[in-house]
Amino acid sequence: MVTGELVSQSIVNGLLLGGIYAVAALGLSLVFGIMDIVNLAHGHMLMVGAYVAILLFAATGITPLLGMFLAIGLLFALGIVLQKVLLKHVVGEGIEQPIIVLFGLALILQNIGQLVLGGDARTADLGIPGSGIDLGFVFLSLPRTVTFVVAVLLIVSTWAFLQYTRTGQAIRATAQNRTAAKHMGIDTDRIYVITLGIGTALAGAAGALLSMLFPIDPYIGWSYLLKAFAVVVLGGVGSILGTLVGGVVLGVSENLGALYLGGGYRNVVSLLIFLGVLLLKPEGLFGSGGDGE
Repeated sequence: MVTGELVSQSIVNGLLLGGIYAVAALGLSLVFGIMDIVNLAHGHMLMVGAYVAILLFAATGITPLLGMFLAIGLLFALGIVLQKVLLKHVVGEGIEQPIIVLFGLALILQNIGQLVLGGDARTADLGIPGSGIDLGFVFLSLPRTVTFVVAVLLIVSTWAFLQYTRTGQAIRATAQNRTAAKHMGIDTDRIYVITLGIGTALAGAAGALLSMLFPIDPYIGWSYLLKAFAVVVLGGVGSILGTLVGGVVLGVSENLGALYLGGGYRNVVSLLIFLGVLLLKPEGLFGSGGDGE
């Protein structure tokens, strides 16, 4: 029987989970908004970030919150190499070639994960599953609360970087008009490299945070790619505030859907939200045309 207490708990859990969804979607939105490519490997990069945190925790006992910084560094480097070695030859040459390259990369990452780590799900068992704050009507899980706070800090940091640094302003200028940015002396090729690095780093950060909450296996990439798509479409490409709101809405919707329909319908909820927003409000709730604000 679904009680009011269960509904309240599901809403709170979804809200806290939405922060991680927003971080994952922000990386996807940033790359799409600036480079005009859909990173089909984004979910698999999230998977790599999660495995980095899990393996580091298993080998050294370092918490995934600190392992997240290693994941961010490795995924940032992966994004730079990807842009310099593969994508620079195909970006701007139509939508098909980047999609093929990134689809192939997704399959490669998935198979590497399966070969090296096997198909079993893993998680960073922190040994504090029951820790948290009981407010009477809801329970604030410590891992979920901490990951939400860290996710919001990552989003605010990204916003501040884009808003107040010269590189961030160059990224925003490139997003608005690449040709004009070039004429103004901005090295747009370098901006593409940095942008893909940041986008993949955010995927790695989201994966490290997820590893504290859910089991991770080599096949989660497509599922989280769909969730990131749903959040981007819901919030609007180029809107950081919209991404955060979209992540929270998706998290709450998924949890309520799982409560009423069963846990197996989580991804169905993501898909329905994705399709519904595309049909009813394709520009998203906060669509801003990709000005990075």
